[in-house]
Amino acid sequence: MKLIKEKFTIKQFNEKYIDDNACLFQIFLNRYSHLENCPECNSKFSYYKVTDRKCYACAYCGYQLHPLAGTIFHKSSTNLKNWFYAIFLFSTSKNGVSAKELERQLGVTYKCAYRIAKQIR
Repeated sequence: MKLIKEKFTIKQFNEKYIDDNACLFQIFLNRYSHLENCPECNSKFSYYKVTDRKCYACAYCGYQLHPLAGTIFHKSSTNLKNWFYAIFLFSTSKNGVSAKELERQLGVTYKCAYRIAKQIR
């Protein structure tokens, strides 16, 4: 039996990752969805997005979880949708993606594109 895998298209990418908050929520789910209780107050897992910050706080005690800490996105001023799009480009290309191509596709400087490509590789 052959496993047929459906391709993830650019249209699906834009529908799934509308903005930076959608990207941050995806990272949050991947890293912390296994938690059942807050690590600080041990209450039931209930978090909300902190306004104007890239973190989530416990609804009961205010303990903050930072989904980007310890990842390639940590301390990056480049928006998450650009990071996700760069990862999408790497995953869909057969021969990789050059920093110059990332510069053109993302509309960032070459220095930024080179750093993103290096981190993804």
